[in-house]
Amino acid sequence: MNGQNLSDKIEKSTLSFRKLFLEKDFETLSDFATPKLIEYLKTKQDLVFLLTELSKNYEAKGVKVTNISFGKNSEIISYKNQLQCSIPFSLEMEDAKKKVKFTAGLALISFDKGETWFYTFKVEKDPKTNNEILDLDARIIIDERNQIIVNK
Repeated sequence: MNGQNLSDKIEKSTLSFRKLFLEKDFETLSDFATPKLIEYLKTKQDLVFLLTELSKNYEAKGVKVTNISFGKNSEIISYKNQLQCSIPFSLEMEDAKKKVKFTAGLALISFDKGETWFYTFKVEKDPKTNNEILDLDARIIIDERNQIIVNK
């Protein structure tokens, strides 16, 4: 499979992730978490709980998610019978007074030669430790989280 086909499959996957996230279908979204992320969190229900609680917390403060979008994936690396890459994303939120845009990254992993893609977010600050825990190739770099606040 060539790189363009793989990037097309990644784009299709990220559109699905986006839809599930915006619909707050965290149960289905958790089905696309990498096994190592689930292992780190202990169970799939822990991921669902984490995403649900984050959602409840910002909604309780009058904040709503207005968009999530993904950038272009990095080079796709073959590692331990997997394909891996990283991808930047931005999450836009707003309340009555301000807009906040978070940017960060995810790692994407395919166990079936690029047909389907699973995601993981960064779990440790140190890239080497993070990649060891998540079983990622050392060349995979997950972007740090940043935020931009704009007053309305």
